[in-house]
Amino acid sequence: METSVSPSPTVPGAWPLLGHVPRLAPDPLAFFHHLRDHGPVVRIRLGNRTAYVVTRPDLVRRLHLADQKLFDKGGPLIEKSRLFLGNGLATCPAADHARQRPLMQPAFHPAQLSRYTGIMQECVAEVTGSWQPGQVISLNEEMHRITAKVTSRTLISAVEARPAAAQIARALPEILRGLYWRMVIPGSLFPRIPLPVNRRFDHQMRLTRRVLDQVVTHYRATTTDHGDLLSMVITACEEEDDPQQAIYDQVVTILMGGVETTAATLVWLLRLLDSHPHIRRKLLAEITGTLGGRPPGHSDLPDLPYTQQVITETVRLYPAGWIVSRSTTADVRWIEGHIPAGSDVFYSPYALHRDPELFPDPEAFVPDRWSPEQVTPVQRQAFFGFGVGRRKCIGDVFGVTEATIAVAAILSRWHLEHAGPVTDRPLIGTLLMAPPTRMRGQRAVHA
Repeated sequence: METSVSPSPTVPGAWPLLGHVPRLAPDPLAFFHHLRDHGPVVRIRLGNRTAYVVTRPDLVRRLHLADQKLFDKGGPLIEKSRLFLGNGLATCPAADHARQRPLMQPAFHPAQLSRYTGIMQECVAEVTGSWQPGQVISLNEEMHRITAKVTSRTLISAVEARPAAAQIARALPEILRGLYWRMVIPGSLFPRIPLPVNRRFDHQMRLTRRVLDQVVTHYRATTTDHGDLLSMVITACEEEDDPQQAIYDQVVTILMGGVETTAATLVWLLRLLDSHPHIRRKLLAEITGTLGGRPPGHSDLPDLPYTQQVITETVRLYPAGWIVSRSTTADVRWIEGHIPAGSDVFYSPYALHRDPELFPDPEAFVPDRWSPEQVTPVQRQAFFGFGVGRRKCIGDVFGVTEATIAVAAILSRWHLEHAGPVTDRPLIGTLLMAPPTRMRGQRAVHA
């Protein structure tokens, strides 16, 4: 530990009672982006609650690695997310995570991916096969359909239970919207106000719980190993004190990560390709040269490096997890700033990824910055799109594989271009989502 400790400066502009909420709420991305101007560790106020924000990537890595015992899952984001995700892998404290992750890891072992890629191909083909030349589609809805189908079928293979998984996937956007407002607005009064956002949140929460409980009860009663993710989760959770609750927590965590984050990445990626035709041509050349018109398979992934650079650059610009929170378990006495025990701590991958000192021309979409010839160790260590350390996303390889297969399949068959007004302003919630995007599809013509 450092012995010479600097006080963490307070960001100016806090309001009485409300703190920085009036400055944060209109544009959270800009608010967090400019905090680095005030220091590497700064203090903000959310209502009457003091929080700290880490604005340097080396300190974020220290938080996750060297000093990980001083930072546990906590803070407003995690507290509110537990309303839905319970004590699942994404929200549980470190002590539970050390037990849960080894139990859940087999479900995401690379050996399983070759089984999942066939399902991914099937789901992409079903969705895109319903498109017609010249048709204008809602890109957000169509990418959500793909990822919901993939997640539902890899999670639940029993045909009679698939509608339930799809029903839960449709409920996720409303649940995430409600969780975000509970995080931003301090106190316990807001959830009790009968606003439309609260009524929809409460309804979808009850629906999700009821439907998922029915599926889990059916699986546990039949004692059949369906060879799917849910069967693996049930096996992993049977020794928990409350197996039904433990299974529920892990399943909704998988659904949120598998459906919403990958769908958001695909929407952003296809939007970016339409506005960067030279990148689209280079990407398509790799896809057609490698696949020759056939569907992509698991064995093709190593031969699509530029495709994965495009995905990484998309996640750099628009990380679904745009804000991360922790809670300190003891005093943190860094030379860069002091954080008392029991404090809420935030950092923003979105802001870190757009730091010009780390990424030259940070607002530009440049997949080549991730090529082996150009990427630097500093840039690799400043990329937090999937987390870092022990709490790194367990499904990161699954998500990148799904995105690779979806992009390769879509570009092989379709040319998508914007239809109507275009806005680049993200939708801010618990996750960072793309604005409503309408695109017109035409059959791809390859030279």
